[in-house]
Amino acid sequence: MSDDKETVKKIKYCVHCGTEVSDSEIYCPKCGKLVAKLIKPQSKKPPSISRICPGCGSIITSQILEQCPICNAKLEKAIKQPRTESEEKSQRKTGVIFTNKKFVSEQKFAVKKDVWTIREGISIFTNALMVYVFLRFLIIILIVSQNSSLGSVDINMGILLLEQIPTIIFGVYPIWYIYSKKHDFKKIGLNFKNNKIFITFLIGILGAICLILIDLSSNFIIDFTYNLGINVYDIKTYIVEENQLIRDAGILWIIPLIILLCLGTISTEIVYRGVLHNTLKEYFDNKLTGRITIILTVALTYSGLILFFTFPAGVYFFLINFLVFSVLGIVYEINGNLFNTIIAGIIYDILIILIIYHNITLFL
Repeated sequence: MSDDKETVKKIKYCVHCGTEVSDSEIYCPKCGKLVAKLIKPQSKKPPSISRICPGCGSIITSQILEQCPICNAKLEKAIKQPRTESEEKSQRKTGVIFTNKKFVSEQKFAVKKDVWTIREGISIFTNALMVYVFLRFLIIILIVSQNSSLGSVDINMGILLLEQIPTIIFGVYPIWYIYSKKHDFKKIGLNFKNNKIFITFLIGILGAICLILIDLSSNFIIDFTYNLGINVYDIKTYIVEENQLIRDAGILWIIPLIILLCLGTISTEIVYRGVLHNTLKEYFDNKLTGRITIILTVALTYSGLILFFTFPAGVYFFLINFLVFSVLGIVYEINGNLFNTIIAGIIYDILIILIIYHNITLFL
């Protein structure tokens, strides 16, 4: 039996005519053609793992990306399979993604735990802004519904406190996003492990002094706006009435107002500085021109939004808001710690309310 098996193993067939050919023969005895030796094909390289985006249906072959580069939807985790050394080398090569008319490295679309990508940061900033706009319009509708018309709305401490709510809430979204994704809070500039607490407080105090000086010069800035021919609102009467409202309010109103203003400052810095400012850092270079561009862009965005919601009175505060936010941008750029601007903003809020409340003559 064993001999028969060995005989069978030595017999092969011509691939051209099918004639039996012994193992020692090279040419077919019937057709005379070269007998092709069948080589066992090597195992094919396993196809690259692809994932389908649940948002737009795109097929994603990158193993680095955790979100779709088209719609930013979260992708399922890629299943790792054993690979040979050559396959591992090919996987380590940087892939590219076609956007508009050029190829971009896939690393630019990969979500990182400590820095924002352009797409991710703009998305988070836009979503937070939508929350702010929705709440702002909701409060406006609520206030107007309690009055016969928008022009007859009389401002009071209740309305003043209510207007702080959108500013406080819209900063919660970036915090929730970072916490839910288990990212590092350094992403928004919150450095809890910084041992230079004294320097942080010193920078914050100096920043607050600059903000107070800008606020104390608001009379000059408003007069400058009037001199430009912009006379759409009696802003001085409005400021006097609002300041008088704060002076007449009791301490039980002043304490909640200060608390809400401080929370609003923290929230604003998280969204504009922690998200937008840090996102633009990934787009512009780290040179002086890049930093100035970022500071001015963020200040212009903030001032424009405030102008939209406070028009026409906001026209006279546009330049003031722009200067305040530009100073905060410079304060943040000193060491990239968000606590700098938060401390500066909180000190500024507290001092300004106390100056108004006690009717200090240096103020307006």
